[in-house]
Amino acid sequence: MIMNDKKRSKQFLNKELPVFAFFLLLSFIFWYLNELSKELQGTINYPVRYINPPRDRIVTGDLPDKLEMDLRGPGYSILKVKLSGSRAPVVIDFTKQTPRRLPGPTPHYYLLTSGLISNFSKQLHADFDILSVYPDTLFFGYDRLVTRRKAVIPDLTIETAGGKRVIIVPAPDSISVTGPAHILDTLPGIFTRHRSFRRINENFRSKIPLDCPDYLSTDQKRVEVEVTVSGKQSSFFSLKQSRDNK
Repeated sequence: MIMNDKKRSKQFLNKELPVFAFFLLLSFIFWYLNELSKELQGTINYPVRYINPPRDRIVTGDLPDKLEMDLRGPGYSILKVKLSGSRAPVVIDFTKQTPRRLPGPTPHYYLLTSGLISNFSKQLHADFDILSVYPDTLFFGYDRLVTRRKAVIPDLTIETAGGKRVIIVPAPDSISVTGPAHILDTLPGIFTRHRSFRRINENFRSKIPLDCPDYLSTDQKRVEVEVTVSGKQSSFFSLKQSRDNK
């Protein structure tokens, strides 16, 4: 008799549990939708892009890639902007801003992000309020945008089968590089991507991409490197020409 009662109870639970779980989930959904209709406050990290520096100038400094925005508005609006997978960045156009100059011999400037809130709201077509933006101040400088001729520096590791001498010649041996003047004035050259060649017995040529930083631009993306293996024995089994040895 007791076993039959337990069996009936178990059957009852097996039938009612899915129904209970369904209505519990349904209740949660209605509650969540109700909460989203209310005014809420939240924080997001939003990408930013900087455009149009003064003519023949480039922006220098550690400007952030994202800004932290404190938002207040309908919950569904804040949730929508938080869940958006591909966000078009907000834009800071230097032609439409009036940066303030910091005192000192070197020209450095700053912008208060509180003065950008209205512009950000228009770009986002926001139906919420942007209460604040962090960092509250953006520090940066301007530098002359110049073009210099810089050497191509092969970054290669080459091992010869008999420890022979190796001669490496890039073609061209120099390229035009455009970037901030203070960087190019001290830059020794542009390295190629690192490549390793093992047990080399004969001459060869290889096209290798340049390893150029994002803040510089070059008139070409790759160079041809000619490697000549001499019959004369070298004092070393291998030759390594890399940026670590420069």
